[in-house]
Amino acid sequence: MKQFICMAMLFIAPLLSNAQMSYEMADSVALEETLDLLPANSNNTPFSPLSKKPGFISRSAQYLVPAAMFGFGMVAKSSPALQSFDLKIRSEVLAEENRPISRKLEDKLQYVPAYSVFALNALGLKSENKFIDRLALYAISNTIMSKTVHKLKTASGRLRPDGSNNRSFPSGHTATAFSTAEFMRLEYKDASPIYGIAAYTIAATTGALRLYHNVHWFSDVVAGAGIGILSTDLTYFVYPKVKKFVSSSIGFKPKNLHISPTYQSGTAGLAIVYNPK
Repeated sequence: MKQFICMAMLFIAPLLSNAQMSYEMADSVALEETLDLLPANSNNTPFSPLSKKPGFISRSAQYLVPAAMFGFGMVAKSSPALQSFDLKIRSEVLAEENRPISRKLEDKLQYVPAYSVFALNALGLKSENKFIDRLALYAISNTIMSKTVHKLKTASGRLRPDGSNNRSFPSGHTATAFSTAEFMRLEYKDASPIYGIAAYTIAATTGALRLYHNVHWFSDVVAGAGIGILSTDLTYFVYPKVKKFVSSSIGFKPKNLHISPTYQSGTAGLAIVYNPK
């Protein structure tokens, strides 16, 4: 058990959660550097922008980190050095024969951040997007992620460490977990960084459990995490543009549509209200 915890903390959590949490810091640094270059106004008061937008560097870093993780996994499939690294990690994990943790845990854990996004909002915590937009963002990112994982599993044909089948690369559980973790981070990044940290801790644990149960190589897990993060980030980038285009084309006004979850007398449902005026 101690080796499992060390694996989760040493190889996955710092690499991924810290990299994601640094995006907001990169934005702040870029903003401060920009203000230093701007001249003061006539009252000797520094210029203050009305809104902060991520700069080119921070935007590139946001995609570069998960892309590099996916690239690592792709290279590892044919690199003797990285394959040796995979084998070394596997031998360390398997050194502990007693495995009390059920595989059912990661089956459920991978979805916890997504469930939490909607649960926290239902409890009154303000999120980045309205319910209908959150639902669309989650559905689209999950579709992109799952289709990508399925195609790669079929194309790669990589044998799992336990020899059960040849669908090892990439880790679907890990991709799902990090996709939902990024979903939670983006929805509640303005509320508190603790939500993103918690979500990424859950995702990292999911990835570590796949190693713990000997169903994935380390590079499978890293690549799966990269795919999951990229799927959500790309969805958040594209969705507002598609939504604006569709709304202008058909004359639909999303701001007049209100959808919210309901729960009464033991029955869950949706309340949908649309005012065309």
